[in-house]
Amino acid sequence: MSDTLSSPLDYSVRDGVAYVTMNRPEALNALNRDLQGALAEAFSAVDRDDDVLAVVLQGAGGRAFSVGGDLKAMASRLDSGGQLVGSAPASAGMRAHQSVAKPGALPGMDEIYACSKPTIAAIDGYAMGGGLELALYCDFRFATRQSVFALPEPKRNLLAGPALIHLSRMVPLGEAMFMELTGARMPAERAHAIGLVQGLFADRSEMDAAVGSAVAELRENSPVAVQFLKRVVREGRDMTVDQHWRFAEMFLYTLSTMDDAREGPRAFVEKRRPNWTRR
Repeated sequence: MSDTLSSPLDYSVRDGVAYVTMNRPEALNALNRDLQGALAEAFSAVDRDDDVLAVVLQGAGGRAFSVGGDLKAMASRLDSGGQLVGSAPASAGMRAHQSVAKPGALPGMDEIYACSKPTIAAIDGYAMGGGLELALYCDFRFATRQSVFALPEPKRNLLAGPALIHLSRMVPLGEAMFMELTGARMPAERAHAIGLVQGLFADRSEMDAAVGSAVAELRENSPVAVQFLKRVVREGRDMTVDQHWRFAEMFLYTLSTMDDAREGPRAFVEKRRPNWTRR
């Protein structure tokens, strides 16, 4: 597979880790259709590649992870009679319906959310609007102290889309409501304090080292067990406790019938690293 899938995005695989780099630094990695399509292509490729154990999503340029939707492209589309998303008009007085959207309402986000491999957002700079939403679709987030987070959509008569669903499941409701309703910018220290990011680092080099350490931990684990766990945890959020356990039991049974179920304990007894075969 080519190291570069398309010009707005760089893709490379090193030591079992796919590095997906949004590459529009002149636009602070703003999301346009080309970049969203490239993200969809990259994460689909990751899911098909058994040699990839984990994914790191990052932004080029050192100023931004991504500032979200390309407002110039949005304005042009609207001026030409197009629409951003959705299939039915709404009046200003329409009441919000309880069922707002399924995860992954935009191209690229579906593929990130559906990716079976562990995904890490490495944030250095602005993560705003759709850019923050991309990070929310990853399994965990690391950030440098210069990073800034915001959902400024209401300042442009927009909604934050999938973030409306995911953010309030990750941080206290009051924190999510404040971000979503005010559109105010949140410094990295606050984002770390409320659990929006799982690691906070002085600079990019320190964050990259931490990403490497996290990947090293993931590499020691059974790839199949990690992928099963990811599915059980995510899909189980909408289940009752009993339903969640029954769902988990199916995966536990499958793991117990694999050769790797014997390899794990055997490697522990023999004081060596397991040789996972995915069988």
